[in-house]
Amino acid sequence: MKLLEPIQIGPMRVKNRIVMPPMGMGYAHEDGSVSERLLGYYDKRAASDVGMVVVENCIVDPDVLGVGPELKLHDDCFVSGLSKLAKTIQKHGAVAGIQLNHMGRQTTLGTPVAPSPIPISTRGPLPKVLTIPEIEYVVEEFVQAARRARDAGFDFVEIHGAHGYLICEFMSPLANKREDKYGGSTDGRCLFPVQIVEGIRKLVPGFPIQFRISGSEYVEGGLTIEENSKVVPKLVASGVGSISVSAGNWQTLHYIMGPMFMPPGYLADDAAGIKKATHVPVIAVGRIHSVKIAESILQENKADMVALGRALIADPEWASKLQEGHPDDIRPCISCNTCVDFVSRALEARCTVNAELGREYDFHVVPAAHKLKVLVVGAGPAGLEAARVARQRKYEVTLVEKSLRLGGKLHVSAAAPSKAEINNFINYLSQQVYKTGVKVETGRALSQDDVLAMRPDIILLATGSSPVVPPINGVNGPNVVVAEDLLMQRVKVGKRVAIVGGGGTGCETAEYLAARGHQIAILEMMAHIGLNIEAITRRWMFYELRKAGVALMTRSKVVRIEPDRVIYTDHNGEEKTFECDNVVVALGYRPNDDLDFCDEDFEIPSYRIGDCEKPGTILDAITAGANIAARI
Repeated sequence: MKLLEPIQIGPMRVKNRIVMPPMGMGYAHEDGSVSERLLGYYDKRAASDVGMVVVENCIVDPDVLGVGPELKLHDDCFVSGLSKLAKTIQKHGAVAGIQLNHMGRQTTLGTPVAPSPIPISTRGPLPKVLTIPEIEYVVEEFVQAARRARDAGFDFVEIHGAHGYLICEFMSPLANKREDKYGGSTDGRCLFPVQIVEGIRKLVPGFPIQFRISGSEYVEGGLTIEENSKVVPKLVASGVGSISVSAGNWQTLHYIMGPMFMPPGYLADDAAGIKKATHVPVIAVGRIHSVKIAESILQENKADMVALGRALIADPEWASKLQEGHPDDIRPCISCNTCVDFVSRALEARCTVNAELGREYDFHVVPAAHKLKVLVVGAGPAGLEAARVARQRKYEVTLVEKSLRLGGKLHVSAAAPSKAEINNFINYLSQQVYKTGVKVETGRALSQDDVLAMRPDIILLATGSSPVVPPINGVNGPNVVVAEDLLMQRVKVGKRVAIVGGGGTGCETAEYLAARGHQIAILEMMAHIGLNIEAITRRWMFYELRKAGVALMTRSKVVRIEPDRVIYTDHNGEEKTFECDNVVVALGYRPNDDLDFCDEDFEIPSYRIGDCEKPGTILDAITAGANIAARI
C-alpha cells in the first residue's frame, strides 16, 4: 500500500505518506504558549503512526491575531514550550513541522493590514496598506520565526500562503492591486513570499521549507491552478522543498474546510495540476477521510502525500488502525464542521463523533475494577456510544431498541441530500456495538417487569425525543405533518408545502423537498433561518434554497392553518396567506419519558442521557454517552 511507503523530502525521511496538516484548535494558552491540552492532542495523533505532523497556524506578528488562543512565535520566550511540543511529536517517529502565518486583513483581534486597500468583505474594515519598509519588516518576522522553530527542534517550517491570509493576499490578483515592485505581474505579486523563503534560507541554511498554497481561490479574478503552475516553480527555485495544495479564501470557505456536501477528495485534481508543474513532493488535502480515497490519490499519482486533517480529529488512531489491518474500525469524520464552528467563535474545538477531542490528557477509557451488568435503553447516538464505551470497559452490556434498526434520530439527520455522510457514522456505531460484544435486541419495548427480570446493575436511558407540535389553530388537521415523519418517508406531501420553522431541521426538510421538485416556503419567527447550523454550511444552504426557489419568510408567525393555506403575520404584523397542499411542522423536540418508572426511587440506579434528558445536537448525545460510560 502506497500510503504506508516512506518518502524523502530534502534531508527528511518520512516513514509514510500520511500527513496531519495544521488545524487551529484553540487549545493554546491565552498568551500563545503551549498548554498541556495541546500537548495531549498532538501526542495522541503522533503516537498513531502518522508520518508527518504540521503544528497549527503559529502567529509571527503579535499585533495581527485571529479569533482566539493561537500559538505564537514572534519572541524567543515561546521557544521552550514549542520545543516540548516538537519532542512530543518526534518521540513517536513522526517528522514535526510548524506553520508560520500572518493574518493580514483577516484579523479580528488587531489592525488589519494588506497589500492594497481592499476590505475582506463589504462589511469588513478597510485594511492598512503596508509600505515597503513595513513589508520588509514582516519578511524579517517570518525569517526570525523560522529561526526560532529551528531552535525549538522542529524538522521544518511550513509557510502559510493560502486561504486569503497576508501572503495569499500578495499573491492574489484579486487582493493585490499594487503598482510597485510587490504588485502587477506574477513575479511582482510573488516577490513577498520569495523574499521570505530566501531570507529563511540565508539565516537558517539547510532548514527545510514547505509552502501551503490555495491552488485556486475559486472566485472570479482570484488565483487559479494555471497561474499557480507558474508560481510554484519560482517558490521552489527560491528554496521551497514541498508544496501543500489547499484552496479557497474568505469568500469560498467551503473550499478551505469542505462540509459534508463537498465530494470526498474534492481538491485532489488541484494537487495533480500543481504536481505537473514541479518536481518536489506535493501534498493533497480536502475531505480525504477514507483509506480508499487516500490510497487512490497516491496510486493515480495526483499527489505524493495526503493530508487527513479532520479525519485525525475524528479518529487519532486512523494511521495505526490502517497499519494493524483494521481500517473498518476507523471512526469516520462526517465533515460536519463542528470543530471549525467552535474555533471560529473563539472556543476550543470539539468533535461531533469523538468525545475525547481536547481531553486526551485527562479522558481515559479504562477497564472497570468490578464487572457490572449495564442495560442501555435506546439505540440513538447517545445509547450507541454509551454501549460501545461501556463494553470497552469490559462491562456486560445489553442494548435494547424498540424500533427495528439502530441509529435513532441520526437517520432523520441523514435524510437531506447534503447530510448523507451521517450514514457512515450510523454504520460505524452499529458495527462497533456488535464487534465489541454488546448484546443487541431490536423491536422490543421494555416494561418495568422486563427491566427487573433482566437484573441490570445500572440502567442508561437513551430513549430520545419526540417532535414538538405547538398549539396552533388547525395544527391537528389532515394536511399537517411533522418533519421527522416526512424525512423518514412515513408520509407524503403535495406539490406546495409550507414548513413552519426555519432551524436546521426546517432547512434540511426544505432541501429534501426541493430535490423532489416541490414548491416550498419556510416560515420562521426569527430574523434569520438556520441559526443553529454551522456557519459555512448555513451560508451554502441559504444560497442553495434561494436557487431552488424556496421562499424564506423570516419574522413570520403562523396564527392558524386551514385545509389549503397557512395564515401568518409578517414582520409588520400584517396578516398574510400562503396557499399550500401541506404544512410541515419543524419546531424542535421534547424529551421522551419512556420508562418513567426509572425515577429516583427505583431500585436500580438509572441515568438519562441524550435527548431524553435534554434535546440537543449529535455532539451533545455522543458526549453524554461517552461521559457516562467512562465514569460509571
